[in-house]
Amino acid sequence: MSATDSPKIHEDVVTPHETHNSSDPTRIIAIAVDASKYSEFAFDWAISNLVRPETDQIVLINVRPVVEFPGVYVAANIDFSQEFEKIEAENKKQSHELLQSYASKLSPHKYNIRGIALSGDPRDEIAFKVDELKASLLVIGSRGLGGFKKALLGSVSDYLVHHLNVPVIIPRPQEK
Repeated sequence: MSATDSPKIHEDVVTPHETHNSSDPTRIIAIAVDASKYSEFAFDWAISNLVRPETDQIVLINVRPVVEFPGVYVAANIDFSQEFEKIEAENKKQSHELLQSYASKLSPHKYNIRGIALSGDPRDEIAFKVDELKASLLVIGSRGLGGFKKALLGSVSDYLVHHLNVPVIIPRPQEK
């Protein structure tokens, strides 16, 4: 799937408080979040250093993985649909709770917040959503992988820096 295709899943989990005119923000600040400490640092940094509560809309984005079973089970014609649905339901619940947790850190009266849960490859889904939202920029955490691990595992933030047409900010905690 490329960044121009529609996402498999798009769930609005957090919507702007009724006191906000969500249709006309000056900037849309997309913040990709997950359960890591790097994501939490990036979120906190964006709120402290970047977001203007009076004029900006914050769009929290979380992408959960697509549940897949190894081909050996598919070849054996075993029905795993119940297991698949159970795992997907748990992943969805965790994604929604994560978005709500991040949103709850901010006052809904002060901040214009949206939270969107997606499913699929994080690189493609975040790229698609940032483009679709016409976001002004993206803030995303970095796992701090070294060159070898980044080459082996890939890096979502590295991919987005090279494929988005908006600024991508990757705040990193200072080494102690």
